[in-house]
Amino acid sequence: MSNRKLTALGALGVALCALSAVAASVDPVAPANSLHATISVATVAALLGVGLYAWHRGGEGRFGQVLYATGVCWFFVTLSNSDAALLYSVGRIAGWVFEVLLAYALLSYPTGRLESRGARLVIIAGALLIGLLYVPTIPWTDQYPLPAPFTSCTAHCPQNFFLASSEPGLVTDVIRPLRDALAITVYLGAVWVLAARLRLAGPNLRRTLVPVLSAAVLRFVAAIVYVTLRRAGADGVALEAAVLVALLSVPATALGFLVGLVQWRIYSGGALGRLTTGLAETGDPGELRDLLALALEEPALELFYAPPADPGAGAPSPGAPSPWLDAAGAPCADPAPSPRTCLRAAEADSGLRVAVICDEGFRDRPEFLDAVCSCVVSGLERQRLDAALSASLADVAASRKRLVGAADGARRRIERDLHDGAQQQLVTLRIKLELAREALEQGSPKAGAMVAGLGPEVDEIIDEVRALARGIYPPLLSSDGLGEALRAAGRRSPVPVTIAADGIGRLPAEAESAVYFCCLEALQNVAKHATGARAVAIGLARDGDQVRFEVADDGCGFLAGGPDPGSGITGMRDRLAAVGGELRVESAPGAGTRVRGRIALD
Repeated sequence: MSNRKLTALGALGVALCALSAVAASVDPVAPANSLHATISVATVAALLGVGLYAWHRGGEGRFGQVLYATGVCWFFVTLSNSDAALLYSVGRIAGWVFEVLLAYALLSYPTGRLESRGARLVIIAGALLIGLLYVPTIPWTDQYPLPAPFTSCTAHCPQNFFLASSEPGLVTDVIRPLRDALAITVYLGAVWVLAARLRLAGPNLRRTLVPVLSAAVLRFVAAIVYVTLRRAGADGVALEAAVLVALLSVPATALGFLVGLVQWRIYSGGALGRLTTGLAETGDPGELRDLLALALEEPALELFYAPPADPGAGAPSPGAPSPWLDAAGAPCADPAPSPRTCLRAAEADSGLRVAVICDEGFRDRPEFLDAVCSCVVSGLERQRLDAALSASLADVAASRKRLVGAADGARRRIERDLHDGAQQQLVTLRIKLELAREALEQGSPKAGAMVAGLGPEVDEIIDEVRALARGIYPPLLSSDGLGEALRAAGRRSPVPVTIAADGIGRLPAEAESAVYFCCLEALQNVAKHATGARAVAIGLARDGDQVRFEVADDGCGFLAGGPDPGSGITGMRDRLAAVGGELRVESAPGAGTRVRGRIALD
């Protein structure tokens, strides 16, 4: 609620208090300094003030509106302290309406909504009682029942301003006893609903409900005693005491509302504070559940969560097991509350879902449970990201170790190839050059033939070095790009290869090299392992700031996700990870294999 609106409603409340005091002060029978009139005026301030407090707090905004409306109605009730017939009659009629409004406020605390069926039946019965047996008798009521909690006059009270004719015997002998008996029944029903609610509340919510429900029981019991004594014809001290208790129960109820609201603020603030403070110290869902139970002081609280779905796994089949896990990490059925508990769920942007099952009394506090679930989501997300980061760091360390090993192996292979190939040929060439020099110095006729024979050997050495260099980085990839290099590799494949690379263009050298060698490795895997493969399809696509590739075959396939993905697949993953990419392999026996990769382009 805005400050301007709060100020306006507060000013209205002050004005109503002042007007109620003025209305009481003009009554010569019951002056404003009388106890009865003073309590009535103070009750207006109590109901309006507590209603504004709850309204302003936000979480109890609807309840605050109900209580504020009840305070406005009580202002009209205080008009019954006036000696003017019109104001007195309006105040006595407003007293009937006030009883229903106060019962609604009590039964709807703290949400402002009637949550239970019993509470709704009580309010409906009260409204029907007022509408059918009280209001229609106004034109035939000579004198409103006295004494009453709503007015300080016990005799010489103003007449009914709305009297149309004398009171018939039907009203006196039938309607009044009937409506009094029904009123007692409605009051008893309200007490029963409140007692049942207090009995079902958990230990922590009970302390916030006790002030409110105690005041409510006091109000309804006082009303029952008052109606019973008046119908029995009692007078004197007993009836006056019942009237005073019934009057005092109204500000006591407002005070109970205030105490309950403040106690809830203290409890909820402390619980959320303990929860948020301890989130950083939890290492798994079990510890988070223990923290949650400790913070909310609910030992029986249950926590369930469903990890984010794998983006590549697709939608679960109808017969798939439930994705929910309990706090111990064991699979379980979808969480569902019992008749004595309530469930609140939340979902993170990542797809992580959580569900908290706690005491039924928290059902009246959805905003609090939403805040609790948000904290749980944050805690589980932190744990999930910490675990992912740890696994990623381990993968990076292992990948770096493999890359270093692969680099050392490649260096040793190049050294071996140079030693066994080009180096030996160069040594042989050096010896032949020395022999040719000696033949030339001696003027041997074979010298010319010896020099002429060195040319083919030099060409052979050049071809050997070129072949070695081609194995390190294909010249066609450097000159014509990824599409042409893969087409050339496809032509050498024993399995027919089709390539779709239109619009791919040139990529950064690191990305082109990674994609090329991953596709090359996939083609080699098809030739080695894809028994029965008749075709391979390579697709390249550039999507904004990333490039995607796919190598699919129709071979025998294998069971994907096994414990050992193979050195070839591991090498592909390492190569892509080194340039910020990722690899996914999809396969099933008899369904071929699909190797998909993605690299983000800077």
